[in-house]
Amino acid sequence: MPFPALRVQWRDHAVASMVVVTGLVLALLGGWGAGHLMIDGRHLLILMVAVAASFVLGLLFLYARETLLLLIILFRSNLDPILGMTKIGGGSAGISLGGLFNALILGLLVMELLGRRRVPIARLLVRTWLPLLTVMVITLAYTPRLVAGIKNDLALMSYAAIFLLAFVYVRDRPSHDFWLRAVLLSSVGPALFGLYQALTHTGFQAPAYEGDGLRIDSTFTHPNIFAFYLVLMVSMLFVAWRGGLIEVSAKVRRLLPIYILLLLFLLMGTKTRSAWGAMAFFFLAYALFMERKLLPLLLLAGFASLLLPDVRERISELTTGNSGMYYQPLNSFAWRKEMWAAALRFMEPVHFLYGYGKESFEYYSRQFFPMFDGGGPPAHNVYMQVFFDGGLLGLGGFLWLLLSTGALVAQVRKTDRLEGFLWITLVLEFAMVSVSDNMLDYLVFQWYFWFVLGVGLSLHEVRLAQRTRPQGQAVTSGPEIVRPGLRGLA
Repeated sequence: MPFPALRVQWRDHAVASMVVVTGLVLALLGGWGAGHLMIDGRHLLILMVAVAASFVLGLLFLYARETLLLLIILFRSNLDPILGMTKIGGGSAGISLGGLFNALILGLLVMELLGRRRVPIARLLVRTWLPLLTVMVITLAYTPRLVAGIKNDLALMSYAAIFLLAFVYVRDRPSHDFWLRAVLLSSVGPALFGLYQALTHTGFQAPAYEGDGLRIDSTFTHPNIFAFYLVLMVSMLFVAWRGGLIEVSAKVRRLLPIYILLLLFLLMGTKTRSAWGAMAFFFLAYALFMERKLLPLLLLAGFASLLLPDVRERISELTTGNSGMYYQPLNSFAWRKEMWAAALRFMEPVHFLYGYGKESFEYYSRQFFPMFDGGGPPAHNVYMQVFFDGGLLGLGGFLWLLLSTGALVAQVRKTDRLEGFLWITLVLEFAMVSVSDNMLDYLVFQWYFWFVLGVGLSLHEVRLAQRTRPQGQAVTSGPEIVRPGLRGLA
């Protein structure tokens, strides 16, 4: 008789629902009490919601981890303004609900590896993140900014963790397409809000010394982060439109060019020149190596973009302010070069090997390159940042990350030429823009960037396993899939 079973199932769901509702009520009450004890009434509702959200996220972590990761992928690109309102404390010691997301990503990896899913984590880490992470953790022993250094190292660990999580959840082509669709869908919210900013002339007001005026930052904390996120989305969408990466219906393929043009319009509105250069590099590389028939059209589009006033003005700015003569203010790239030169002059030879400690560049730049407010700027260059913080060891770890990851993704071309081209182009873009931007500090972009690389590499590995498996033997999928190591990626 099925009815007793149904009654038992309904009773179990009822009990579970009561527990969830009771927990939410207690969480809201706890947030209300904490708000009265710690902060003013203006932030009371925000803290109550944050505590309740933490409770829900905790439940998902315990009972629906794959769903939790899906929600993070779908909505993390929308959450920076909300998470910023939950911040308690100021400066580098401040904490917010965003820290919980970092902890959840790290916890997800630990829980999945403790379960039945088997991923060659040691080999993957050695081939990618482990050298840099090891150096950066060691530099905490002599950093002048311990709290900021710990937070930044935890962020770096979350980049590695979300990269490895892709290997856990991508088991075949359908799961590969599922996760990449989730990444692409994450762009809808930022695109709509960015369009709203463009139509209402609101957004990020750049400081006067930068001279950039109003820039579109959408749901991100800075226009640069939004810009690099858009480059990632446009690159993936363009490859999908040209018939690669994921399977899309004919109707969706017809709509993709319109959406791509919208994202390119928003990219122009960010006024981030390095992102423009990365986007131009992608299109040029695609035309040269994949579809040469598109080369005239893409070149024409590039020249047409120069007719836009904002683009022309931003590029022309680089032709002035390069010397600082006659009290002429330096342009943004010129003052970066002056700062890097000052940093190298400041460094003592004894620190060339191991640096000055995690997050030390911004701390010491107050001495060798003070800004107008008396503070010190960040490095705006990942190579300089890791060299100043960790010396040649830190620089070597970052170069290893770039070169080894590039070698891994280059192998994807053996099983999918178009997708392999996409991943290696993205790694090259990342290496390029790291010359002029604080890329390792852009957490939201880094999560999506490393996750999609992991998704692509994981499917490639599964395909290699299928090729090497004896004919007629079924390929195991799901939690029990046994990875062949990275033999095909070495």
